[in-house]
Amino acid sequence: MNVASVTNTSLNVLPGITNDESIDQDYAALIAQFYPTQEYKTRDEINAEDTALAQFKDDLITKGAALFLKELNEEKIEALVEEYRQKLLKEKEQNPDKPMDINQMVSDFRKQLLKEMMEAQKADQENRQTQSAALTSQDILENLKAVRNDEQKTGIAEIGFLEQMLNTSNSESKKKSLLF
Repeated sequence: MNVASVTNTSLNVLPGITNDESIDQDYAALIAQFYPTQEYKTRDEINAEDTALAQFKDDLITKGAALFLKELNEEKIEALVEEYRQKLLKEKEQNPDKPMDINQMVSDFRKQLLKEMMEAQKADQENRQTQSAALTSQDILENLKAVRNDEQKTGIAEIGFLEQMLNTSNSESKKKSLLF
């Protein structure tokens, strides 16, 4: 690339450059050659072009979340089992005199993976229940703190209507707060 090729470039070919008179057009053309502009796309436009995302959404809609997750876990298990099978076959090729029942070993490995998956799902469910209970108690504590902060600001504790009416000090503090 040389200066002559840059100066001969038509600005109409470069879509990102307009006829801005505040900058030299040759300089703008040079920059445009080294830094080509791309058309702006919104996140929705980018997502619309993504076929993998579209396939994921379709699978999720048609199968539902539970079935989709189950199939995804099965695919992962099958991939791990196949990898384990290949490892065993290589090991058998390296040690042909070592007796191995590859099918039985693969079957045991698959059962172990399924068992681990079930245990993980149970632990996840227990964690969700614990977290929801913790969130509930956390919400209660936050509400109590908010009420106490309101009580400190107003000077009136949260007491029943009858108690407020009977207690003369509350009536006087309300009158004072209304006057100010």
